[in-house]
Amino acid sequence: MHKCNICGKEMKAVDDIDLKGFVIRGWRCECGNEHSHPDDVDNIVKYFKALKNGIEATVYKSGNSISIRLPKVIADLYHLNTNLTLPIETAQGGFRLKIVKHKLQA
Repeated sequence: MHKCNICGKEMKAVDDIDLKGFVIRGWRCECGNEHSHPDDVDNIVKYFKALKNGIEATVYKSGNSISIRLPKVIADLYHLNTNLTLPIETAQGGFRLKIVKHKLQA
């Protein structure tokens, strides 16, 4: 149970809090107060620290496929696991892996 520090009521677990352009887990009270999940905030801080040094993915051959290895900081930030399928969107000059929103455990 997570209590609001403003009104004292029980807060509801949510997974739609916007923090620095990232959607993270946390708790929201009916009074409008929000608490961000500390693990998700830590992951955002780690991401911005890593961004200063440069973040790169590694491309390698895996069987008959080409695979992309994402850094741990990215996997943690987006709650990725090894059993996730990411749709690919293509555009002129590049592509984008799309993360499909899934229900997070609070």
